[in-house]
Amino acid sequence: MKRFIAGTRGSALALWQTRHVAALLAARGVESGERIITTQGDIDQSARLVGKLEKGFFTQELEAALHAKEIDWAVHSLKDLPTRMPAGLVLGAVLERAPAADLVLVRPGSVDDTQVIPVKSGGRVGSSSLRRESLLRHFGPSLSAQPLRGNVPTRVQKLADGQYDAIVLAEAGVTRLALDLSAFAVFRLNPVRWQCAPGQGAVAVQCRADDDATRDVLSRIDHAHTGRATGLERDFLRILEGGCTTPFGCFVDGSRASLGIASEAGWRSLRIDIPVSPDGAWLQARLDELNAAPLEVGNDWLTRRV
Repeated sequence: MKRFIAGTRGSALALWQTRHVAALLAARGVESGERIITTQGDIDQSARLVGKLEKGFFTQELEAALHAKEIDWAVHSLKDLPTRMPAGLVLGAVLERAPAADLVLVRPGSVDDTQVIPVKSGGRVGSSSLRRESLLRHFGPSLSAQPLRGNVPTRVQKLADGQYDAIVLAEAGVTRLALDLSAFAVFRLNPVRWQCAPGQGAVAVQCRADDDATRDVLSRIDHAHTGRATGLERDFLRILEGGCTTPFGCFVDGSRASLGIASEAGWRSLRIDIPVSPDGAWLQARLDELNAAPLEVGNDWLTRRV
């Protein structure tokens, strides 16, 4: 059997994900190597990602290498992939999902357990997306939401250095890298009420649509349940056509979905049952309901200390 080549970004998390894919395949008798490819998202450290994810900010160079047949597959965080796949490329596998929730890491001197978001009034809270900023403004109006860029270890180090009182980031990345968080108070945000980014916590493996050999290999590690759940989350986002410019969150768990969207009045949420075969009309109707849904309210089960 041929030795396959995987394309990956060079961050610690991207390499972990790529090597996890390699380990899963090796256990099934498939040998693979890796090629590190720098993307625009690795170079551009501007404060905000507004409008960039749907343009392939973290993926375009990897996809170009796929088209050029320089690599056999590319490994991505699914939430970074645009919802509209470039012509000739497909998802060959979606791995079993890690925890989808966001975490709040708080410096010990900045904890205030009386608040919905347990950070002292006026605290500087770093986040890397409009969704998280919108949720912070809604649930923690006394807090100061600040942009936060860099890879996961860099973000945690910025908190340790005192640049922020707290930061919000995905639990999956912290867990995968086994980062030491003992210096902070750690709170998990309930994804049913603090909705995650569509696809958050899942690893996607992208390949060429006409590469039957690679698709056959990748099908061996595809996790169907995760693929269905995250696929529906991304279907909502694709119909919304908000990408990174419209703050939107979605979490599918079994036969239930929780949707959230920013509005001028605050963060609106909707929890719904999922039919057996949801179609585009059903998805659009639920998004219409979401835009008229009540504002989400805070209570003592938005966060749980970890």
